[in-house]
Amino acid sequence: MNGTASPLISVIVPVFDVAEQIGAAMASLLGQTLTDFEVIVIDDGSTDGSGAVAETAVAGDARFRFIRQANRGLSGARNAGLALARGAFVAFLDGDDAFEPRFLADLHAAIEREGTDWAACAVLLTYPDESARMHPAIHASTGPETARTIALTDAREVARQFPSAWNKLYRRALFDGLAYPEGSWFEDHEVFWALAARAPALAYVPEPLYRHRRERMGQITGADSDRVFEQLRVLDRLYPLIMASGMSNPHEGYARLATRLVHERALALRDRRRRAQFLTGVVALFERLGVLWSPDWDPEISRGLGLALAGEIPLSVVLLGDAQAALPGVLAQTMADFELVVVGRTLPAGLPPDLPVQHLEAPVTLAALAEALQGRWVLLLGAGETLLPDGAMRLVNLGEASKARLAMGGFERATLGYHDGWTDNTRVATDLDALPVHGGLIPLGARPALFLYPLLANRVIRRDLLAGMQPDLRVPAGIAAVQAVVLSSALVAHKAGYTRLAVAGAPDRPVAVPGLLRARRQIAAFPGEPALPRGWRGVLFLRLVRLRRGRGVLRWPLALALALFARWLSAEQDVRADPETPRWVHAALRLFRRAR
Repeated sequence: MNGTASPLISVIVPVFDVAEQIGAAMASLLGQTLTDFEVIVIDDGSTDGSGAVAETAVAGDARFRFIRQANRGLSGARNAGLALARGAFVAFLDGDDAFEPRFLADLHAAIEREGTDWAACAVLLTYPDESARMHPAIHASTGPETARTIALTDAREVARQFPSAWNKLYRRALFDGLAYPEGSWFEDHEVFWALAARAPALAYVPEPLYRHRRERMGQITGADSDRVFEQLRVLDRLYPLIMASGMSNPHEGYARLATRLVHERALALRDRRRRAQFLTGVVALFERLGVLWSPDWDPEISRGLGLALAGEIPLSVVLLGDAQAALPGVLAQTMADFELVVVGRTLPAGLPPDLPVQHLEAPVTLAALAEALQGRWVLLLGAGETLLPDGAMRLVNLGEASKARLAMGGFERATLGYHDGWTDNTRVATDLDALPVHGGLIPLGARPALFLYPLLANRVIRRDLLAGMQPDLRVPAGIAAVQAVVLSSALVAHKAGYTRLAVAGAPDRPVAVPGLLRARRQIAAFPGEPALPRGWRGVLFLRLVRLRRGRGVLRWPLALALALFARWLSAEQDVRADPETPRWVHAALRLFRRAR
């Protein structure tokens, strides 16, 4: 490009207080394989010297122009750039993000190849801990997106696309008479839907060519502030725009879009007053427009939030006994709509002052616990157990979607890593690997129920199912009682939603596994269940022996002797010990059965 000819592409870079990140953004532009471009950097009233850092980073490259203006917000910066752009095409790069080297080249090639007026690409989401994950920039994707062109004639399909300005390349003429609304957050949506109505074919590049930074301090998408109510005003303005777009299924498309946007805003709302006020505003908007909460199209949308909007508490989280360590994980849940119940002598330290907590004396029977709770679903947390940030939402989503009364998933152990939640997954009637990533429905007969790992945090139980379980079973208690809750809930439920995704954290071995004699007494106290296969008590007893810390030489011989004396091992039994039981114990059991 020479100094007088118009460039092929104009890249607009809004900059506001991103001094630590702007250097990487500038470097990504210098590294583009397509070089026929200009860059218009709009320093939108930065107070940290971001503009100077950007100028230094490009070292006088003539393709870069720097404009300083009083702060007008992201929309104002983009509009200022559009007014100065000379290229036939235009792209946007946020000052804290970066292009991959082939961003401009590949998106321009896609537009030329497909004959469209704009193109989009997948994105790489990067996080403060330096982790990253690829996202196709299309919601509810079940696998790699392979379409080269996406038709935007159905509002439901338009609602699936990332509306962001930054992972796209546009013919500049598309913006004729169109500007980003200034003075508002969440500004991308109105412009995106207007563009989709103007240009109903979008070229698509499945490679993640845009690096988008997440969870940076100051990002509006993660802000817990009163400006969240601007989302409702944006949705109000979007409704007539979508209804008049000429797209098919406009009402359903709007419902899907509104549901996702409300879900996204709710993820950041921790202030209980503000959250309640926002949800009240959502209910009023949906009622006025005749919109229904519509999460079914996207498994990542919180179904629990839909229950909360309908006036129902979706979940009761119950801390059992010494579960103090679980509290930070509970308070960090992405689904914040739950009641907290503490079963124990004292309340844990660190409870937020505005968080209502129900305190029950320990121990308590499951029947009494179910009567005291208000949530549709119940999540019990035992000693040493924790929740992963999305754990509660994933489990409630799975329970609601599967229509089962029990939902469970995998978990992460402290040092041993991932566990799928089964002590022997070959006993499951369903091919677990064939299930969708977010889970599906599996049958739960007595045999697979016997091989569920003794952990509470990786499952939710419908409160009505909890009320119908063994009425005198008490919590909190040791690992034998945990196993009893896990087994009993599975036997009553008959089926469950299951996901291989990890939803909880656990120690490498359960806390406080009893000694041999006590474990034998506890297993003996389990109520009989006609459906359980012969030898089930022996399986549970040997499991507790295996999970107990320590490597005593006589532990296993004594355990076998106690199991034999209790007549829990017989030649006729039709279940075997867990695969992780020591090989020589399995061999001894086989010899015993042959001898009998």
